[in-house]
Amino acid sequence: MSVRILQVGPGHGQKGGIATVLSQLATSRDQFEKAGVSLSFFETRGFRNIGGPLAFWMVDVPLFARSAISVDVVHFHVSERGSFYRKLVLFLIARLFGKRTVFQLHSGNFEQFFDRSDWLPRRLVELFLRKVDCVIAVSTPLANWLQQWRRKDAVRVIGNMALDAEHGAPVPNRLAHARPYIAFAGRLNEAKGLDELLQAVAALTRKGRDIELRVAGIGDTHRWRHIAESHGIADRVVFEGWLEGDAKLAFYSGARLFCMPSHFESFGISTLEAMFCGLPVVGTRVGGFLDLIEDGVSGYLVDVHDSRGLAEALCKLVDDPEHAVRMGSAGLARAQTCFRAESIVERYVQCYRYVDTQCGSKR
Repeated sequence: MSVRILQVGPGHGQKGGIATVLSQLATSRDQFEKAGVSLSFFETRGFRNIGGPLAFWMVDVPLFARSAISVDVVHFHVSERGSFYRKLVLFLIARLFGKRTVFQLHSGNFEQFFDRSDWLPRRLVELFLRKVDCVIAVSTPLANWLQQWRRKDAVRVIGNMALDAEHGAPVPNRLAHARPYIAFAGRLNEAKGLDELLQAVAALTRKGRDIELRVAGIGDTHRWRHIAESHGIADRVVFEGWLEGDAKLAFYSGARLFCMPSHFESFGISTLEAMFCGLPVVGTRVGGFLDLIEDGVSGYLVDVHDSRGLAEALCKLVDDPEHAVRMGSAGLARAQTCFRAESIVERYVQCYRYVDTQCGSKR
């Protein structure tokens, strides 16, 4: 008899982040089924407009209660702010029904959210983390921070998957473009380090490097075009919009390297996608990058906000294509060794078996 798991996370058209994780889990249903784990999904809506909270209480809460009755374990995928409070309400309902529960943290900014919160939100975080049956973090730094509330049970580290890139990455075609380009894929905001990246590309251009930056993702494109213009590189930056499937893989395959200089990063799915496509990566010394990238082997790690150090790291890969290829090959080998979907699913299966047997017997 299979263990029945209800996955709880964002839906209703939300993109990126946890929504991508849930999509990858849904795609892996058959592998879970073979291991005796049955997955179902419950989508929560965001609080982006005034109707969001009302719909959550009037629609999501009753539907969740109905969905939770027929499962063994409820798995909450959590970020900061509204995501945390929504999942906390649903967690309390699951506990009321006597369900076993899993808390998985996906936010690299959660520690800052906790530190800046008042007394009550902090206590609620502690309640959530101490009462769930299992805690998962998507990277080692997140797990180390969460461990303070799980003195008896270790926080498990389960990274994310990059199914499309793992199974469908095309043969790299770095010479298809007259001007080599740096690839960036993520939300267009300051937290992803996009301004520092634009500064670094401007510095390379001033030093005579014939390079482009291609940006894939959603956000205020008009604003970032203006910022690129202010750095004098409007003709060097191409905004690709939101890319999926083959278009996204083709975007990676044509690049010289991938760069994501985030101020915080829980894991970095786009970074893993780039690695599976054989790209060297330049990132920052935070969060998931510390698990993904071997500094000096498969890419380079620089300090947050360090546009000068970022430009120096980019220059090493721009100036030496063979070096970039070697680093990309090392990154691909690491992705295949540590982050194949098969091994990620197995880690989830082991977690669910533990929760269903050991935690279930304690109640």
